[in-house]
Amino acid sequence: MFISFLQTFRQVNDPKILKALGFATLFSLLSIFLALTAGVALMDNVLDLFSSSLQSWFGRGESWFRGFAQFLGGSLILVIAYFLFAGIHGAFVGIFIDDILDAVHKKHYPDIPWQNSPSSNHSILFSGRILLLTVILNLVASPLLILGWFIPPLGLSLQIILNGFLLGKEYGQLVEFRIPKNHSLSPPPKYFLNGMIAAFIWIVPFLNLLAPILLAGSVLHTRARLQKH
Repeated sequence: MFISFLQTFRQVNDPKILKALGFATLFSLLSIFLALTAGVALMDNVLDLFSSSLQSWFGRGESWFRGFAQFLGGSLILVIAYFLFAGIHGAFVGIFIDDILDAVHKKHYPDIPWQNSPSSNHSILFSGRILLLTVILNLVASPLLILGWFIPPLGLSLQIILNGFLLGKEYGQLVEFRIPKNHSLSPPPKYFLNGMIAAFIWIVPFLNLLAPILLAGSVLHTRARLQKH
């Protein structure tokens, strides 16, 4: 299992994978910049609505208070962006997920039957789906996750198990979709362990940028080994 992740890590310098990583990082940073700009502008508009009240409260100190409020609002957006960055980045990587799978398949398993992605929108739909399901799952489980904050090992374990189940299921289905039906396995393999390892990587700063790439590749490596046996 760990070998599957290591094999994918060694292929990160593949042009298609580097393209996915580069564009996903660029789009993520651009999204955060736009969110920061919009947030500061919104804060400024809100302050304008209360301009007369602020002048009566702070007098000449209104400009100082306005600057402090904008700084505080911008800082809050950056803190939120820090915690959401991995998820945002993963969603953008998902747009290129078919290219990543094709690169792994071409290098390691050209002899295994492989179907092309049905449409250019397939990766975009997958990316949106995985992001939406992740948000919904974590919102539903938020009471347990919040409880886990007071018992760190519990909270971390719950997060890895829940997200691991979802990631393994969704990425597993994505890979199975690319295998012709006459070569499908019964019952379909489970990729829960792949998902759990990826969920753990997702909480490690900087390494989490590679999590969706490593997960996609590891699932394909796992599936290919089962196919050969």
